[in-house]
Amino acid sequence: MAKKDTKKKGAEAPKVNENCGCLIDEFIVQNSPDKERLCSIQEADFEIFTDPDAEKVSNEFYIKNQTDGLPIIPPTRSRVDKFLKYSDLKPEEIIAILPPKRGKATLEKVAINAVMAGCLSNFMPVVQHAVKAVSQEKFNLPGINATTHPISICAIVNGPVSTELAINSGAGCLGPGNIANATMGRALRLSMINIAGAVPGIGDHATMGSPAKYSFCFAEAESESPWEPLHVERGYKSDVSTVTMMAAEAPQNVNDHRSTKAEDLLDTIIHTAAVAGCNNSHVPGELLIIMGPEHVKTVYDDGWTKDDVKEYMHEKAIVPVELGDRGGRKLDEKWITDGMVKITRSPEDVVLVVAGGPGRHSMVAPGFGTSSESVTLPLMLKDGTAAKSVEEFKG
Repeated sequence: MAKKDTKKKGAEAPKVNENCGCLIDEFIVQNSPDKERLCSIQEADFEIFTDPDAEKVSNEFYIKNQTDGLPIIPPTRSRVDKFLKYSDLKPEEIIAILPPKRGKATLEKVAINAVMAGCLSNFMPVVQHAVKAVSQEKFNLPGINATTHPISICAIVNGPVSTELAINSGAGCLGPGNIANATMGRALRLSMINIAGAVPGIGDHATMGSPAKYSFCFAEAESESPWEPLHVERGYKSDVSTVTMMAAEAPQNVNDHRSTKAEDLLDTIIHTAAVAGCNNSHVPGELLIIMGPEHVKTVYDDGWTKDDVKEYMHEKAIVPVELGDRGGRKLDEKWITDGMVKITRSPEDVVLVVAGGPGRHSMVAPGFGTSSESVTLPLMLKDGTAAKSVEEFKG
């Protein structure tokens, strides 16, 4: 039950705009003796949420453009403190600067958004490193947050932490039903809204947006793959846990139940990915291929390595120049060969992972063209050592 203290404090009320200019910095006030003050918008009164009404809090946050439109978990002091325990950083330490607002993503602010998203406290190390990863220059968060393109941010988790946190890599891994997949991706999106300022129509100018902007997070099914997983491909040991952040469109299904040869199956994937209208058709870049285990078996049994697949995808995924040169940026002639445009710059642009359950399906998700490159970070403790478990982050 929310209680109000209406006692006059004698201090002048803070200046706010018509929509209540309270920022996320005000959600938790360090100097409040009760440590649970969320927001002050009127002179000399405040609310202390001892047993908060979740519906009321969600509505208040929604009105202030501080949610993704879905209900939130009230970020009380006690809840946030549980999340802060799963990091070896201090609450005020800055993890990243997030554009377009250039908001300071302190550990505490990220924890607040993780609570709001419905995360469990031990998800905090992954969320913390995801926020750090998207702030890297080559990821180009300013462009991703501000574009009219419906690009989303995809998180791919590898290594032991994916099992420890029960992150779904199997059936339905891109859909509902798993708390880790659903809430960690959502925590990142709420951080974009509340810290980076990527509010739809304000800092986020996507023409239509995308359902993938709610959450796009999954683990690679390493045990289902005959190839080395993504993080090993990128230079990390198999027992190191990593999170890879990639700018990607919402995934498109590839349905192929008939092909028995690798080349035929890969051609189906290619013709699903190489289409006019995607950013890659006029600014070639990364392409995410999420290959289902049954499709992987067909390709592997036909003698193809992961490098073979990536090379074939790069060479064959092409779009006619007259269709490719219709995007927001003029097509650079250096990408044109014999009247065709490759949608990737090199085989390394093909980000190939294995995930999903039974069924002859795969997924493709074009990236943000040359404008962004994915970032893989290991889950590291402050002293620079790789964490074997999220429990090692606890102070």
